[in-house]
Amino acid sequence: MKIAIMGFGTVGCGVEEILYKKRKSLIKNNFDIQIDKILIKNTDKQRFPHQKDLVFTDDFDEILNSDVDTVIDVTSSLEETHERIVALMNSGKNIVTANKAVVSKYFEELNELAVKNGVYFSYEASVAGAIPVIHPIMEETFFSDMNKIYGILNGTSNYILSKMETEGLSYDEVLRQAQDLGYAEADPTADVGGLDAMRKIRIVSSLIYNSKINEEEIFTFGISNVTKTDFEFAKDLGYSIRLLAKSALEANKINISVIPTFVADDFFAKTFEGTNAIKVWGENFNSYEFKGPGAGKLETADAIMRDLLRILAKREIKTFYDATNSFEVENNIKHKFYIRTTEVTDGLKNIIDRKKTSGENHMIVTKKVSLDELKSAIENLGQVFIAEIEEEK
Repeated sequence: MKIAIMGFGTVGCGVEEILYKKRKSLIKNNFDIQIDKILIKNTDKQRFPHQKDLVFTDDFDEILNSDVDTVIDVTSSLEETHERIVALMNSGKNIVTANKAVVSKYFEELNELAVKNGVYFSYEASVAGAIPVIHPIMEETFFSDMNKIYGILNGTSNYILSKMETEGLSYDEVLRQAQDLGYAEADPTADVGGLDAMRKIRIVSSLIYNSKINEEEIFTFGISNVTKTDFEFAKDLGYSIRLLAKSALEANKINISVIPTFVADDFFAKTFEGTNAIKVWGENFNSYEFKGPGAGKLETADAIMRDLLRILAKREIKTFYDATNSFEVENNIKHKFYIRTTEVTDGLKNIIDRKKTSGENHMIVTKKVSLDELKSAIENLGQVFIAEIEEEK
C-alpha cells in the first residue's frame, strides 16, 4: 500500500516513527506500507524523519494526482483540510484522519462521499486518542441499540480539574503549569471552553443514533470560570468535578451537552490528568467502559495505524452512517445543577432549591430542571459557573 501523509507535526512524526520502527514486523505479516509523499507547509524547515529518503512537498496536487491508495490527514486546519479531503475522496483515495474539527462539522458530507466513491473514511484517531472507541461503537450499532454515552473527552480540561482537586491550586496556576508541560495550547480556548469535547461527542452520538446533530445544538459550557470555592462545595457534598460530554436518547429526543459535572462515580471521579474515559450504555449490556490516554504523539498515531491496517487487511467497516433517523435535539431531561454567581435574578430565584452565601458568592443547588430551563435562568448573569449534579446524594 502506498500512502501519503498530510502534515508532519507531532502526530505525523509519530506515524512515520511507527511505520519505520515496525516495518519488518509489518512486512512479515504482509502489511507493506510505503510512504510516497508527505505534504508540509514549509519545505525549507529542517526535519528529522527516521526514514532518510522521504519525499516532502508543499504542492497538494502532487498527492491528489499520485497513485497512492490512502491519505493520512494529521493537519489542524478546518476549511482547507475539508476541501482537500473532498478532492482526495473524489479521486478515489481512502482517508484516515485525526482532524476532529473536520470530521464533526462535515460528518454527513464525508460519509456520503465515501459511499459515493467506494472509499474508506476512517476517523478513530479523532476521538479519545489511543482508546479504541469508534470501531467498537460501529460494530455494536449493527445488533445493539445504544441509548447513552458519557465521557471525559478532553485531556487538557481533565488535567486542570484533577490538579485543582488534588493539589488545591487555582485555575490560573494549573493552566500555566499545563502550558509549560505542553498539556495546554498557548490559546487553550477550544479545550477549556468545551469546543474540543463538543466535537467529539457530536461524532460518537451521530454514529450511535444514526441521526444528524448540528454542533450549534449542543449545549456547551467550559471550565474557565471554575474556582477553589466550587471544589470545596462539591467536596462537602461528596463529589469531584469533571468536564463531561454526554448524550442520551430518550423518548426519541437527543439530550446532548458538554458541561462541568459533580461526579461521584469512581470511573469518572478517579480519572486524573490527561486521561480520557468513556462509558456507553446499550440494550444488550448494562454499560461498558473505556479508559486511557486521550492524546499524544504515539498514542494518536497508534489509532491511525489501526485504521490503516484495517483498510489494508480489508477488515475496515464500510461507511454505513446515513442519518436515516431524524431525532430532534431537545435537552428535556431534568437534573439538579450547581450555580455559583454574584447576583440572584428573579429568573434564578424560581429554580433555587437551596442556597449558601459566602462574601459576594451565592452557591446554589437548583430544583430538577432541564438544560433549556437552566439556560433561560442564567442568560442575564455575568460571571457564573455551573455544573450538573449527577444523581445527587
